[in-house]
Amino acid sequence: MNVKEAALALWAKSGDPFHPLLAHMLDAAAVAQAVLFREPERTRALYAQDWGLSPEEAVAWVALLVGLHDLGKASPVFQAAWEEGARRVQAAGLPLAEGLEWVAHGVFTELLLKRLLKEKGLPERAANDLAAVLGAHHGFLASSEEKKAARRQLKQEDPLWWEVRGWLLEELFQRLGVRLPKLEGGEARPEAVLRVMALASFADWVASDPGFFPYGRDPLAPDYFGEAQDLAAKALERLGWRPFRLPPRRDFVELFSFAPNPLQGALPQVLKEPKAPVFLLVEAPMGMGKTEAALYAHHLLQGALHHRGLYLGLPTQATANGLFPRVQAFLERVLERPEVQLQHGTALLNPHYAGLLERARPAEVWDEGEEGSAVASAWFSARKRAMLAPYGVGTLDQALLGVLRVKHHFIRLWGLMNRVVVLDEVHAYDVYTSGLLLSLLRWLKALGSSAILMTATLPPSRRRALLEAWAGKALPQDLGAYPRVAVVEGEAVRHASLPPAREVELALERVPVGVEEVAKALKEALPGALGAIANTVDRAQALYLALGEGTPLTLEALASRLGGIPGGQAWEEVRRALPERKDEVVGKVLSDGTLVFLLHARFPAEERALRESVALALFGKGGPRPERAILVATQVAEQSLDLDFDLLYTDLAPVDLLFQRSGRLHRHERPRPEKHAGPKLLLGVPEGLDFGKPLYWDSVYEDFVLLATWRALSGRDRLRVPGDLEALLEEVYEAEDPGSFPEGLRERARKSLERLRERRDREKAHAEKFSLSSLDRLLAYWDEGALVAQERLEDDEEKAETQRLLTRLGDPSVAVVPLFPVGNGLFLDREGRRRAPLEGEVFREEAEALFRRAVRLSRFPLPQDLLKEEAPPAWWKSGLLRGLRLLEVGRVFGSGAGAFRVELDPELGVVYRPV
Repeated sequence: MNVKEAALALWAKSGDPFHPLLAHMLDAAAVAQAVLFREPERTRALYAQDWGLSPEEAVAWVALLVGLHDLGKASPVFQAAWEEGARRVQAAGLPLAEGLEWVAHGVFTELLLKRLLKEKGLPERAANDLAAVLGAHHGFLASSEEKKAARRQLKQEDPLWWEVRGWLLEELFQRLGVRLPKLEGGEARPEAVLRVMALASFADWVASDPGFFPYGRDPLAPDYFGEAQDLAAKALERLGWRPFRLPPRRDFVELFSFAPNPLQGALPQVLKEPKAPVFLLVEAPMGMGKTEAALYAHHLLQGALHHRGLYLGLPTQATANGLFPRVQAFLERVLERPEVQLQHGTALLNPHYAGLLERARPAEVWDEGEEGSAVASAWFSARKRAMLAPYGVGTLDQALLGVLRVKHHFIRLWGLMNRVVVLDEVHAYDVYTSGLLLSLLRWLKALGSSAILMTATLPPSRRRALLEAWAGKALPQDLGAYPRVAVVEGEAVRHASLPPAREVELALERVPVGVEEVAKALKEALPGALGAIANTVDRAQALYLALGEGTPLTLEALASRLGGIPGGQAWEEVRRALPERKDEVVGKVLSDGTLVFLLHARFPAEERALRESVALALFGKGGPRPERAILVATQVAEQSLDLDFDLLYTDLAPVDLLFQRSGRLHRHERPRPEKHAGPKLLLGVPEGLDFGKPLYWDSVYEDFVLLATWRALSGRDRLRVPGDLEALLEEVYEAEDPGSFPEGLRERARKSLERLRERRDREKAHAEKFSLSSLDRLLAYWDEGALVAQERLEDDEEKAETQRLLTRLGDPSVAVVPLFPVGNGLFLDREGRRRAPLEGEVFREEAEALFRRAVRLSRFPLPQDLLKEEAPPAWWKSGLLRGLRLLEVGRVFGSGAGAFRVELDPELGVVYRPV
């Protein structure tokens, strides 16, 4: 047998013409090189540091490893899978046994490279680790069962196969001019291994696209690799992966057209000229321009450290949507045609983002578009790949998936490598999610990224945990008075205290929690633009109804009452929606002319987005401002939405969230009705401090934290913002003393504190178990996280039993599309005009229409029942619809006294009505 001829007979991609295995391996290596040469010099320096090579040598070495990702295809099992290819291989002298047991080729890659890399001279530990991660290029490490099955196949094969593999390995070494690295201690650091792991998947995705790399090219052609490098460069250009160019340094006024406030002005002095990635912690109240501060800090850090990009992670999709256009505008001021992605589950519903995607169509590659304007490449918009784009705005969850062993989690971490990662509202997360955040911080530092964490409120224990996660050890806790900014660079800690943007004193008035009493208090406070924040959706719906019967208010009717849709950025989305959605209900009008609106998370996505736009336009910074209007909302109005109320009612909530909510009160300087010249917060406190049924507040928040907040606020009729913030935080979250409560509450406080501590310990343990809480757990096979990996979870996994292992603990939920039964069919509308596609092929426009109607529900047993049912077959063929379930409006769930019917009300959203 001629080993060379046999090796060239192996196929990687079937078809006519087929693509030889050597050709695909060289194509993938060429893509890896092209990716790294388009990265900042600092990224290549990280790879060089990983392997003790020069940057050029490191690129060649890593490209070789990436090229070896498909070596497992040089196996009888894979080559027998295509009949024509199998005949060709056998004709070249490589025997194929009968009755081969199927094993994925990545598993063979791992076993083959463990032997071949060691034979080549690589230390055993490094060879084993690299073999494992290259075999995982389709998303997961191989399981022990898969490796056992692969070993059985290897024992049966002819020894000639090893000669062919050895020839392929040597051919790649020669073509790429590679020398082996010299590793101290014989092993590679986890972050070095991850950088190879992710790049292999990225390069394979690109090199496998016949539109970029035509099949059938002869790998022995004299300049095959040079041609592959040219094709790789063209492919990346079409995908929007352009060479990194450092933007020129600009001062704050050039970037934002206004003078910096004390927070923003302090950043150059606190950051100085960093030589290594930094951790920047900003603790400041609402209204201090933290977003602009973070963007400016990114600009300074990128200039000093050559970070490749920026990711802003927000608590919710709504807050990410609100920030996206601001970040887009900032990037367009400093970069030429920046690639910017919106990253969350319903990003396609955001009109700003959809507009960017539209510029990249129809070829789903870069389009010339408007000179200087941002573009969102359609290739990057896929769920996992979005994190690869250099600039993005999304949810924290999208970043946290990088430290959970879901499919291709390492792609997300690689995408965050050497970037500035901004995480906002970090106080808003539970113990489990906060534990994942600590894991993420450790990885960000190891991957050469800088992290900026912003918060209005942070208990001392949480601050201490964040600082220690980054530094790897305890740090001084005296960071000066609040508000403040602190920087950790290496072992150095720098900090500065700031004067608050403004000190606000608001009146605090307690009111009964009955919805009729709250409604009466709100109506008596008119005229004005008033707000009410309820702790549950059911309560928000009840309060909306208690405000009185009214005429449904459509978008067109609202525009008519305002004399047309006004100009200005605040009204842009409403103006865009008006032609097609003029008949949609957005609220109601009471008999006295008062406009009433409802905003919560149980509206279908497109209805929620429209109501959110209306709320921001009417109650935000722009105008016109209604004389008589009330917005009833849940926690969706609590953070990052720029809402400004003349008076605000809120249910009792944890003290930090009360401060967040109060930040929506007199937020901007503007004329107010006379009776609202000073800010007033109406606080709903239930009689007897009963937070259970029918309020169910103890299902949303911990009973002890609510009790401690009540105790901390007792006797107060005024609050200073932010003056009282730190003392109240310490009293609620640090001084956990049941003995400080009135005698009648002490036993209840003791028991609820005990439950709280047990839950904290449990959630902390879960976060440590299931995440990559330390770097050496990347390839671990002995811990609970490895058990999660064996579940082969997609990062949008919908199984009820596995949902709780993702980024937030809590009750299972399911994303549904409510459909109306009309006659013998199911329709998207009540009138039966838009039939839902359930069979056959679902076209893109139909899939988007269904996706826009989705809403996530968690009421027991709705998720448990629906997740046992299959989605319509046609939906499984669509990546957009695969995780959704059909919900027939009017369906009954549960049994006995707990049974309820699910309705979809045009004013209230999804309603659960007792049967």
